[in-house]
Amino acid sequence: MALTTDDEDFLLAEAQYQGFVRGDALIGLVADVPEAERAMMNALWAAAGRGCLPAYRTIGDCYMAVLKPVGAFEGISPDDADARPWSSEAQAIVDPEIPALQAALRGYFEAARAGDREAAMHYARMSRHSSRENQERALALLLQNQDPTAAELYQRGLVQNWLSDLEASAATHRAAAERGNLDAQFELYIYYAQGLGVEADPEKSQAWLHRAAEGDHPRALYNIAAAYASGSEGEKDLKKAASYYERAAAHGNGRAAATLGVMILTEEIEGTREQAIRWLDMADEYGYATWEMLDAVDLDDPREPAD
Repeated sequence: MALTTDDEDFLLAEAQYQGFVRGDALIGLVADVPEAERAMMNALWAAAGRGCLPAYRTIGDCYMAVLKPVGAFEGISPDDADARPWSSEAQAIVDPEIPALQAALRGYFEAARAGDREAAMHYARMSRHSSRENQERALALLLQNQDPTAAELYQRGLVQNWLSDLEASAATHRAAAERGNLDAQFELYIYYAQGLGVEADPEKSQAWLHRAAEGDHPRALYNIAAAYASGSEGEKDLKKAASYYERAAAHGNGRAAATLGVMILTEEIEGTREQAIRWLDMADEYGYATWEMLDAVDLDDPREPAD
């Protein structure tokens, strides 16, 4: 098998897949959606049968979209997945409670076992929601990479954590963190704070937290902001807290954005009602439920008309 993407069936199917993701079916650009989906899957399987690894990866994506929609695409039913020509190794992957997950894992596995590293990462991430056996397969797939990237090391550390091998997980996260992976650096902050796979060490914990924050890791920035806001790590400093909340919000942390809105409304920091509303709107756009925070501090939503 090869990572080639010049297979004609794969190119045709991939174009159809991207069209579904864009929403072509929703806006009427696909005349017969069920037939187009069947044609796409048949083309992917034809390409996969000729050894096109990316076809297997896209097959996995099509089934996974049933559980996690990709753009406007809500996936392909796994009803006929068992009848497809899986290898015996892939057929051993079972998840009877979630058929779409089983089919997706099989697709990713077929590509990953032949060397598709991106598919191995997909398999590993989704094994989080599957059985221990499938997580062990994920670890084996990741371990076959002789020169892992920092992201692959981080994912390996997560799988080791799920398998309760905390000492190995900490060591792997450390290797990823030293190569610049911000998520691994944040994990080490937690590991050293709680003594997970390492001896608890508050100084090392804080060092990794601040190193992650220097790289603009959103959760690290939020945690430092919260420490300044509460005074838990020294003198309370709402101005510094706000500056870290702003950085966290700028990098996608919805809770940080909501917190800034609330801090303005409660007059903990300076700001106008309009600025508070902008922060709250940003938090909602990130998917954070601002109403919960407003209720928790007994504040009316400034975006709603007064009674």
